[in-house]
Amino acid sequence: MAIVDIGGGTTDLIIFVNGAIKHTAVVAVAGSHITNDIAMGLRTPVEEAEKIKLRYGCALASMVRKDETIEVPSVGGRKPRILSRQLLAEIIEPRVEEILTLVYNEVVRAGYGKLIASGVVLTGGSAILDGLPELAEQIFNLPVRRGTPMGIGGLVDLVNSPMYATGVGLVLYGNKHGAKSRFKVGERNIFSKVTHRMKEWIGEFF
Repeated sequence: MAIVDIGGGTTDLIIFVNGAIKHTAVVAVAGSHITNDIAMGLRTPVEEAEKIKLRYGCALASMVRKDETIEVPSVGGRKPRILSRQLLAEIIEPRVEEILTLVYNEVVRAGYGKLIASGVVLTGGSAILDGLPELAEQIFNLPVRRGTPMGIGGLVDLVNSPMYATGVGLVLYGNKHGAKSRFKVGERNIFSKVTHRMKEWIGEFF
């Protein structure tokens, strides 16, 4: 199995064989490059481009109806424009295809092309893009799914997204492997403090 974490600045690859990590790699193209493409292509500020990507983005233009539209803020205080969502997808698709192709080439280069028959799991903020699993299946010729956090309690509704998979995974790993007993400062437990801070941090977005 391969896990592909499409973050902001890099795309990280981890390959598991029989439950053990066999290969890791980093691709220096990721979500911020998609955002910059949108900002340039739609002539909108980068901050707005990020919002548009997360709200309307699709990695496969053929999945978008031609009559779908989006509102795009303009620069310099001009009125927002109404543009085709398919145009947005046509900007996104080539960059996502580049990212996935670079990852696929790394898998093949490392000699694991035939050893990940169980498929590919996509995580990271850009993994929420519509059409991303479908495009990835075309490139890898393998089953592809999004990875979301599992085994968590009251924060399920807040963190049930690929963009939180890594952060939640690190907290769960620390908890499982004895972080409570190893990291203490006086009467207080660092793990509990980190978990509490994560809850606060996630809550700031909702």
